[in-house]
Amino acid sequence: MENQLTPNEENYPNSDQIQRALLYFLQALLTGDILRKTYPSLSSEKQTALAYIKKGFSYRETALRIKRNHTIITQWLKNDPKFKQALEEDERETQESHLVEAILEQLRFKE
Repeated sequence: MENQLTPNEENYPNSDQIQRALLYFLQALLTGDILRKTYPSLSSEKQTALAYIKKGFSYRETALRIKRNHTIITQWLKNDPKFKQALEEDERETQESHLVEAILEQLRFKE
């Protein structure tokens, strides 16, 4: 009787399978809520503003959407260090997701 715990090459994924699994994981990472953060120390209004900014809306467009004066975002950035930190974290996260997208494109191109 053959020992079933002994590894053999058939049990290991090949490079194509690894690449497909990595692609699947990265796509799930980008499309899921894995990257989405909430900031409990901020008001819901400020969290909503962060979400709009992360989607690509300008500060002025964001202020209009939350029904506030067009200067509110810059005021929050100057006067609320937690809001400023959250916005900087979101910007870093967005840059990282763009990097992941670029890697995905390169992987797709190799297929």
